[in-house]
Amino acid sequence: MPRMNWLAAAGTFAGALAVYPLAISGLGRIGLRQVERSYLPQSHLSKIGTPTAGGIVFVIAVLAAWAVVARDPAGGLVAGAAALGCGVGLIDDITKVRCGEGVRFRPKLLLLAVCAGLLAVGVFATSATTQIVPGLGPRDLGLLGLALAGFAILGTANAANLTDGVDGLAAGCGIPGLSACAALAMLEHRPELAVTCACLAAALLAFLFFNRPRARVFMGDAGSLAVGLALAVAAIEVGALVLLPLLALVFVAEAGSVIIQLSHVRLTHGRRLFRASPIHHHFEKGGMSEWGIDFRFWAVAVLAAALATYWAWSAGLPGGAR
Repeated sequence: MPRMNWLAAAGTFAGALAVYPLAISGLGRIGLRQVERSYLPQSHLSKIGTPTAGGIVFVIAVLAAWAVVARDPAGGLVAGAAALGCGVGLIDDITKVRCGEGVRFRPKLLLLAVCAGLLAVGVFATSATTQIVPGLGPRDLGLLGLALAGFAILGTANAANLTDGVDGLAAGCGIPGLSACAALAMLEHRPELAVTCACLAAALLAFLFFNRPRARVFMGDAGSLAVGLALAVAAIEVGALVLLPLLALVFVAEAGSVIIQLSHVRLTHGRRLFRASPIHHHFEKGGMSEWGIDFRFWAVAVLAAALATYWAWSAGLPGGAR
């Protein structure tokens, strides 16, 4: 079965890689292009007009991979989470193109909260109530786990959305976490779930080929929300809910920088702690190149995902070998 994982992931990567040039052209023709936003740094003005909502392709790729190879309930929830995020994000992307601004914060948050609640119920319906607690091993969290899952899914989706502000950043930081979930699923003897996680990571890698600086396409909210929801659901499915902040460390740091910045501005009556937030814009305004930001943040994401994987394995995986 591990060989099937590799073959499915390789096929997904090759398929997405082949489709993206056509998709980029198609997105541009139908008018899904980056529009000017008031908060964008000056360096981003040259990106106006670049096709966006490219996340549609990697979401379709993982749905196809799941339908052809896996067809299991847990993997279906991961693929379904990606599809839900893509749907919500696509509405936001289209609204930005037509109106200059996306869906308002509260309606968008409410819609994501509904999605997070449904997904939390779904993952716990597939017997994912047992989660790894560092220092204690696998524990059945019951209804507390259900509440934590809903909060974690919603938070990860928003955090991934905030991270998508530099070419290649969100995709490159999502791949390690999804790969770690695939590895944990294999250690738990759940090859079908591993296939879905590996295929989504592979499809993201294909997207990254066209999204690296200077990007030919952006994932848009259709992609960033898909990545956030899918990563959170995958982590919960493999029992790593408590370790999700490590699996998604860069996403968490990006969201945290926004919260810290807003709090500092309010407490100091307008003084900023960072040059800009999310934190990648702080480094960008300090003169760091997009490649420089990417490599540093990707490295942090890889190390954090590796640590989370080791921590989960050493604590004892639900249904897996130690």
